[in-house]
Amino acid sequence: MHSYLELANSGLLYGLVIAGLAFVAALCLVFYKKTYNRAIELGISKDTLSQIKKNTITLTIIPSLSIVIGLFTLSTVIGTPWAWFRLSVVGAVTYELIAAQMTTAALGFAEMTEAMGSDGTTFCAVMFVMSMGIIAGNVVNLFLGKSLTTSMAKAGSKKGGFGPIMNGCFMMALMGVMLPFQAVKGIPTVMVMATSLVVSLLIGVIVKKTGAKWLANFTMAFALIVGMASALLWTQVF
Repeated sequence: MHSYLELANSGLLYGLVIAGLAFVAALCLVFYKKTYNRAIELGISKDTLSQIKKNTITLTIIPSLSIVIGLFTLSTVIGTPWAWFRLSVVGAVTYELIAAQMTTAALGFAEMTEAMGSDGTTFCAVMFVMSMGIIAGNVVNLFLGKSLTTSMAKAGSKKGGFGPIMNGCFMMALMGVMLPFQAVKGIPTVMVMATSLVVSLLIGVIVKKTGAKWLANFTMAFALIVGMASALLWTQVF
């Protein structure tokens, strides 16, 4: 039987992930071609479309820096191919690691590092939970995506409307569930989370005071980098 790390970094998994990503990339190219041709039919100039492409590339690369950093972090515990697939197609840094940790905890491992020394069945369980735990969003979007987006846009367009309040409540509820799970791991973990929170708040204040909205795209990247760096300090202090 393969070990956890052997299965997590196996050639078969790499091949399956590459095939899946190639399919998604091909699908994106098809949609790009269709939308470009439709834009030409509507009378939009090629110069305008060229400028849109340049802006889109910039707005795609900059926010992805935080995802790349998350990839380095996630790949150490679930292997490179699965982390690559999760963060490229469906998933988020904030969800994936917590899902993996909760799965290994349910299997009786105190830390992810202990689970990494087990057999491949543990890794299969991690893959299953991470996949099934996030599939509900895809199913809901399939049937209710358009109506939810439209209603949220209308609610959010009004100052003090229900949309922003509901989003804020969802985030607070998520934090309320996740914080106790992380807090039991010790004071250093709590301090790392607090450090990342402070960094995020500081960037928000800077953006608000200076109007540098572009800086908001780097919020997660800065929070991850500073948070991980602070872990060295807090581990020594506590």
